[in-house]
Amino acid sequence: MKPKLLYASPFWPMKSGISEYSEALVYGLAEYYDITLLTDNYKLDSKKLLKDFSQIVYKSGERYTEFDTIIYNIGNNPLFHMYMAEAMKDNPGFIILHDFILYYLAVGMHQKNKDIFQSIYKMEGVRGISIVKDSLKQKKEHDLLNHKSIASKLPMNNEIIEMAKGIFVHSNYTKELINTKFPYKNCCKIELIKMNIGKTDIDSFGFVQNKFKIPKNAYVIGSVGFISETKQNELCCKAIKLYNQTHEEKIYYLMIGEGDYVDSYLDKYILKTNFLEAEEYLLAFLRCCMIFNLRYPTNGETSAALIQAMELGKPCVVTDIGWFGELQNNMVIKVPFDITSHDLVKIIEYTKMNDNLDMIENAKIFVDTECAPDKIAADMFEFMRK
Repeated sequence: MKPKLLYASPFWPMKSGISEYSEALVYGLAEYYDITLLTDNYKLDSKKLLKDFSQIVYKSGERYTEFDTIIYNIGNNPLFHMYMAEAMKDNPGFIILHDFILYYLAVGMHQKNKDIFQSIYKMEGVRGISIVKDSLKQKKEHDLLNHKSIASKLPMNNEIIEMAKGIFVHSNYTKELINTKFPYKNCCKIELIKMNIGKTDIDSFGFVQNKFKIPKNAYVIGSVGFISETKQNELCCKAIKLYNQTHEEKIYYLMIGEGDYVDSYLDKYILKTNFLEAEEYLLAFLRCCMIFNLRYPTNGETSAALIQAMELGKPCVVTDIGWFGELQNNMVIKVPFDITSHDLVKIIEYTKMNDNLDMIENAKIFVDTECAPDKIAADMFEFMRK
């Protein structure tokens, strides 16, 4: 008989990359465990998940003692992960840590509990209180979730990590941070998982032309995920505008995601999709000729969208920092965190002129072998068994 595993994570309809991540991972873990899914107060979208696994909804204070192992898939969004932080107090388990910095999760939870300043002092000391006070003076906004400029300075991960029996991370960068700050905690690096990106019979060129008015013969650069300062979308927009000012053949920049951070740059050649359902998301992704996945500063995060782009055979440009910097040089194009828009134009010109076939093939091999759900599940099982 397989041991019983309680697996806590967002799943669709929760709009999170971790929802997709978990749907792939639980099928790998099912080789080793009898799995029950622990969610917040909603019903899963996926009929397949509902058929293949039991689902229970978290109840405060309840102890889940019938399970041999518990895994919490932790991200930095209080809307999706706050219930896990509460559940861990009575039911400790292993955590998959997607972000070293848990500022938003901790702030969301402790603002709700009305003990935010006590918690900041407990986790980040006098320095943390000083950073927050300075930010409050500069920005007349009481909700600390809106103080995005200080998030990278305050990890606020102590509570979660202290409760963990063991920690899974996706990069040596984050593992070293964990080992330095929490040397008594067992930490295991696993690759980011290859997720099911679906299939479609619809022509992506025709779809994007009809929906976003991008000609079928145009060169399209894409970025995927929430549009924000740390994704360096503004730098990308500047590079596209500069390229189009100096080249007769214009290119397009399609931001596949939500967020109003760079709305002032939107025009005929710079567009955003807002949220797309699965098939439209895939069609927009397929239409891109090249993918930007820039980050600065890093919160120790990874990118499921980058793994998808590599699997789809898209040449990818990443920032040489954190997990992104650990990817092999023959799989992606790496740029420094302080790259200028002029230098980014040179990257566009070089990538557009070359077929990049070797890089694309190396990236696909990496995703197919190292990011396969069965391999990652086996690595996790062995770590938790020991």
